[in-house]
Amino acid sequence: MYFFLSYLSFSDLCYTSTVTPKLIINLVATRKSISYNGCMTQLFTMHFFGGIEVFILTGMAYDRYVAICKPLHYTIIMNRQRCDAMIAASCAGGFLHSFGQFLLAVFLPYCGPNEIDHYFCDVYPLLKLACADTRNIGFLVIANSGLMGLVTFVVLLISYAVIIYTVRSYSAENRRKALSTCSSHVTVVVLFFAPLLFIYIRPATTLPEDKIFALFYTIIAPMLNPLIYTLRNREMKNAIKRLCHRITENEGNRLKS
Repeated sequence: MYFFLSYLSFSDLCYTSTVTPKLIINLVATRKSISYNGCMTQLFTMHFFGGIEVFILTGMAYDRYVAICKPLHYTIIMNRQRCDAMIAASCAGGFLHSFGQFLLAVFLPYCGPNEIDHYFCDVYPLLKLACADTRNIGFLVIANSGLMGLVTFVVLLISYAVIIYTVRSYSAENRRKALSTCSSHVTVVVLFFAPLLFIYIRPATTLPEDKIFALFYTIIAPMLNPLIYTLRNREMKNAIKRLCHRITENEGNRLKS
């Protein structure tokens, strides 16, 4: 699990870095602009690292399924070669997804207004700037982003349904331990997929709420992921308690002196 967490943390860092720096600059700048090349680069890299994150979360669900449902075969099934192959497949899947989104946007004729009603470059806001019929492009975006996210989310739900069905025969203590290892992953999946599906599973329209929902899967969820997984780790919680206790003692000694 920590093997996948390290790559998830790295993809989170890269993913949010494609959006956050430009957002911070625009918050303080009087003239908020981005070049065409910068816009297309942001579109490609955001979907690339976002796709990697989606597939890594799927791999982590499979890892939890094997650990709970087939514990005696875990070290054989989830060997280092298979884990490396799953990460490589996640990168390949993210590249294919982002390349498809990039092709849909880069060949559009842009001859109308040049103002994007969003805080980053995405396909749906760019469709409003194109001077062509974009209905078919919108369906392709749904197929590439919406259906990919929906299918992945359904697979994750099925994997956890199988896990819950399997742990029914466990004792109460073992059931609690098994489900506690999954709670952090379920929290991250819901935070990431719920707003993502809201935006990409519907027809190609933009709503005022899109920017708020996009904040969740571009900034808030990647920012909270390390905190969510850290607070589920017993050693990390004990280390935080010791640190807080030490700080409290130092403050008490300083007040006495």
